[in-house]
Amino acid sequence: MITGVDAIETAMHALGRAFAAGLTRPGTAIVTLSRYGLEARTYDTAANPALIGGFDSAFLDTLKAAAGVTDMVVELSGSDTGTYVVSYATGLPSLPPRAVLDPAYRFPGHPAPGMPKPAAAINDGRPTDPAVLAEVQALVTRFSGRWRKRKFPPGYSEEEILAVENQLGVRLPEDVRALYRTIHHDPYESGLLGRFSPVPLEQIVKWYAFAEPDASLFKSDPVVFDSYPHGRVKRVARSDWWVTFAPDYGMNYAAVDLDPAPGGAYGQIIEFGRDVWGPVRYIAPSVLALLREPGLSESPAGPQPHTTPADADRTQHVHLRGTDEVILSDLAGLPHLRSITAIDRSHGATSADLAIPAGLPVEIVDIEAGAFDPGLLATTPTLRYVRLAGNTTPVSIAGLAALPELLRLDVSEAAVSDIAAVAAFPALKVLVLSGRQWTELLATGRQPSRLAGAAMGGLVGVREAVAWFTAIGGGNVEHRTVSAEE
Repeated sequence: MITGVDAIETAMHALGRAFAAGLTRPGTAIVTLSRYGLEARTYDTAANPALIGGFDSAFLDTLKAAAGVTDMVVELSGSDTGTYVVSYATGLPSLPPRAVLDPAYRFPGHPAPGMPKPAAAINDGRPTDPAVLAEVQALVTRFSGRWRKRKFPPGYSEEEILAVENQLGVRLPEDVRALYRTIHHDPYESGLLGRFSPVPLEQIVKWYAFAEPDASLFKSDPVVFDSYPHGRVKRVARSDWWVTFAPDYGMNYAAVDLDPAPGGAYGQIIEFGRDVWGPVRYIAPSVLALLREPGLSESPAGPQPHTTPADADRTQHVHLRGTDEVILSDLAGLPHLRSITAIDRSHGATSADLAIPAGLPVEIVDIEAGAFDPGLLATTPTLRYVRLAGNTTPVSIAGLAALPELLRLDVSEAAVSDIAAVAAFPALKVLVLSGRQWTELLATGRQPSRLAGAAMGGLVGVREAVAWFTAIGGGNVEHRTVSAEE
C-alpha cells in the first residue's frame, strides 16, 4: 500500500524534474528501489537500452527518508524540453515484474535452513581428543618456531568452545577444536593454514547466524555443479552444516563441511568466494591436513566447471559463441555436462540444432538463435531449466510436456505458436513470458496451477506490471502517476 502520499508525490515530482533536466534526448528510466540499494536502466523512445542521461539518486534517498519507503519501482519518461511523467508503485518487487507465489519452494540442490543434523555433528560434551590436541599443538609450535614474531593469541578453554558449539548447534571436528584450544585466531595471515587465516570463534557464530541462502527462483543458472573430485562434497548450493571459519587475502572463505558426500570426510575443508565459480571447491580432508601441509590451500584439487579442452571429461558448463549454427550433438563426449549456453550478442547464431546427445546429464539450456525446434529437447529427461530466444518464425513448445523434470521455462523473447501448452507441463514451477504471451495465456484460463514463481520479460511499464502482478496472484499493488502538468 502506498503511504505518505503527499511526501511521495513531492519526491516524485522532484525526481521527474531532475530526470528531465539530465536528459540529452527523450527516453525512459526504470528504477527498482529496495533495502539493498537501487538499480536503474535507461531506454530510448524505441525501447532500446541507451545512455540518454540520468538523474540524481539522492532524490531516492530523500524519498526513503521522507516517506519511509524501502521497496518501490519507478518508471520515468521525459524529454529534454523539461516534461516528464513518473509512474510508481510500492509492493511491486521489480521491473520487469516477478512474483514469488510459493516462498517455501526451492529448486533441487538449494535446501532451505532446517536440514537434518548429521549424526557426527551431535555434541555429547566430551573434551577435545587429547591425541589430536597434542599433534595440533606440536604443529603450531613448530610453525611458530620458524617465525619467531608469530606468537598467536592464546586459545580458548574447553568450556568456551562448548559454549560456541551450543550456539552453532554442532560439535566441531576434533582438529578444529584442537586448533582453537591452541590459538585464538590468526591475526597475521601467517600461512599457518596456507592461504586461510582462522578468525575468532565469536566471528564464526556471527557468520553462521546471518548467512542467507540464495533461494532466487529467477537466478540465471540454478544448476548446482559437482565439486571435484566427484563424490566428496554433496551437490547442494548451501548447507546448514558448512561452518565458515577462515578467510584468505582475496575475499575467499574456507568452511568445515560437517555433512560430506559418501566419498568425503567429516570435517573436510571446502572453499567459496570471489575466485570460486560454480560449486564450492574441495581443498583438503581436514584442518589437520592443512596444518601438516599448508600448500594444499594453494593447489585446489581439480578444475572448476569452466575447464580447458584438456579437461573435457570434467567439463560441466559450456558457452558456445562465434558460430552461425549451434549444433548440440557436437557436445558428445562430455559425460558430466550439466549446463549449455549459446548467447552471442555480437554474432548471433542463425539456427540451433537442439538435439542433445543421449546420456548427457544436462539440466539447463539457454539458447538464442534465429531458428530452432524446441521439440528436440524432449529426449533429454534431465532438463530442468530451459530458456529459448531469438527466433522469428513461431514454433511449437508442446513437445516439452514430455520432460518430466522441467521446472522453469523462459520463452519471453521467443516466438511461440502455442503458449497455452504450458498448462500441460507436469513439473513446471517457474514461468517467464512476455507481456503479450501472458495476456494470451491468461485469456485461455489454462495457466499452470502449481507455479511457485512467475515473471514478465522485456521492457514493462508500471501500469502493465501492476495489472499482471494482480492477475497472476502476486497480491494487490497500488500505483500512482504524476507529471509535469499537474
